[in-house]
Amino acid sequence: MISAGANLVKILDDSSCRVKAAFWMFLPEEKTWTLILASPLVKEEGPKKYYKRIIDATKVLTAEDNIISLSNISVSDINSQLVQLLKCAISTGESISNIRFSKNTINGVFIDDTHIYRMNVNT
Repeated sequence: MISAGANLVKILDDSSCRVKAAFWMFLPEEKTWTLILASPLVKEEGPKKYYKRIIDATKVLTAEDNIISLSNISVSDINSQLVQLLKCAISTGESISNIRFSKNTINGVFIDDTHIYRMNVNT
């Protein structure tokens, strides 16, 4: 799933989706991982249109490569509380990184587990 997430971010980059933050977040209450993609386009166009961008971008993937379900993806504006919180601790630039950020507290908020590809939010 880690490499699939990185591949998805690359495809979205090629599709002008303006991904500014991308990371897997473990949700302990649900015992599941969610891929969070943050872009200013979510606020500008709305989340429904951004999900459509994701669907359109992934049409180039084979069924074997398209292993992340849309139900495991959450889109967000770059000004969301979670994105702004993580940006306080990590900055990656435009590249795709592989940063594991586990069992940490930022500004009094406990982060159980994340895998960060990109955190390039300049707001």
